[in-house]
Amino acid sequence: MKRPTVIVVTRRMARRSRYVEYVGEAHLELLLKLKCFPLIVPSVSGVLPLLPQYREKMRGLLLVEGEDIEPKRYVADEANFRYLEKTDPEKDEIELRLLRYALKKRLPVLGICRGSQLLNIVNGGTLFGDVKEEKASPLKHISHDEHYDDYRHKVTVVPDTPLARWYREPTLSVNSYHHQGVRKLAKRFVPMAHADDGLVEAYYDPHERFLVGLQFHPERMLPEYEGNWRVWQAFGRAVHAIG
Repeated sequence: MKRPTVIVVTRRMARRSRYVEYVGEAHLELLLKLKCFPLIVPSVSGVLPLLPQYREKMRGLLLVEGEDIEPKRYVADEANFRYLEKTDPEKDEIELRLLRYALKKRLPVLGICRGSQLLNIVNGGTLFGDVKEEKASPLKHISHDEHYDDYRHKVTVVPDTPLARWYREPTLSVNSYHHQGVRKLAKRFVPMAHADDGLVEAYYDPHERFLVGLQFHPERMLPEYEGNWRVWQAFGRAVHAIG
């Protein structure tokens, strides 16, 4: 039996004079565990003409971490330019095209970290250029002094949402590695969790099979909450339901 295809786009890393394209193994391992077929799209400009071929059998889209989204892609404030860090225009364009197609076809989409920010702006939302600076927040959303997987902060789960059903906990301690974040949540979405400074940390569209954005990384803290696996299971079920 053929597995349904889930597309995920690579991220670039400089290695001496060349770039290396990669996708985190945790994402790929979980897609395989869900009996999906991971299809990796390289974030290079030459791939754009090939996107129709890539998306032919797409049954789900996984949007994961990466660089800052270019402010020209949404209704930006001056702060979006002032606090802008490294960008990847090719990845932006590739993921935006795939995401618009997935939304048009009503395919399941899971956006994690940067992916949740991209999902929000494509649907009319906006971003903080830098959460800490603009919200004057005492909460660290990114810690350069801690190991990537070790830093945690609390979020409060909104009752009667999918996140509440997945985690069955009123509060969670989540990992966090970002400086941008949701400023205005797109109208179609409903918040599922907030940080103590009010930042939306999770959201969904109640009218779609699976359209979810998570600012944190459930794949990187699987042993801590059973809900982290339930998130991925719900995504997998939605993908398999497409047929």
